[in-house]
Amino acid sequence: MKTGDMIKEYTMEANLKLYDQFTGTRDAIYLIAEEKAGEFILVGDVGLNMEEKQLLADFIARSMMQSFALGYGVGKVEGKTKKQIYL
Repeated sequence: MKTGDMIKEYTMEANLKLYDQFTGTRDAIYLIAEEKAGEFILVGDVGLNMEEKQLLADFIARSMMQSFALGYGVGKVEGKTKKQIYL
């Protein structure tokens, strides 16, 4: 199996695990995303209503979960192939 295919497979595995085995990690990501959205509002002096703030927090959380899943996939491939993977 090609390295890219392995990364894709393990990344999808990580996405599924975020909703099963790693629910605590997913919950922590949402808490951090809500804090970051609040910081953005304060520092950027931006007025957002609650719905807009939640949408921003969701965007941040999804980005963090994608990063987590990709890191998980790359880490598993590195462990399996015994070589560093550069994206």
